[in-house]
Amino acid sequence: MRPATDTPFDTRSAFHTAIIEALDLCRHTIILLDRSFEGWPLETAAGEQALRGALRRGAQVQVLVGQHEWLERNGTRFMRTRRAFPARIECRTYPSSLRIDESVLLGDAQHLVRRVHWDAFRGRSVLASPAQVEPLVPRYAQVWDESTHCLPATTLGL
Repeated sequence: MRPATDTPFDTRSAFHTAIIEALDLCRHTIILLDRSFEGWPLETAAGEQALRGALRRGAQVQVLVGQHEWLERNGTRFMRTRRAFPARIECRTYPSSLRIDESVLLGDAQHLVRRVHWDAFRGRSVLASPAQVEPLVPRYAQVWDESTHCLPATTLGL
């Protein structure tokens, strides 16, 4: 069993490392939330590999995005992964009325990577700590319920 860690970060590279490390631990559910995912490592080889590894282990991924246009235009690796695992990745746009400024990866109700604001890289990585992470799950489930589908896996939307 992995010991719990709580590590602050304040650079893009530390954020990317935290995301990849958390994805490498996920096996069941992953919630990803960001305004556009532009600053995430999803378009790097390591980020794509980590996401695909989680999906191969059986993870279901819920992507909550404020503005999906960046992912649609520039998310080549992410969209390729989405097409490869259409039943395991669901994408939704959250309404601007929610005024969400943070960026979050929530995995298996025990791993959390959170940037305080989408345009800065200051945040925390909390791994293997259900006591700290589980109370946050209902909040993101509520955002999910208020969001609408976007980014179909195929051009036909199937």
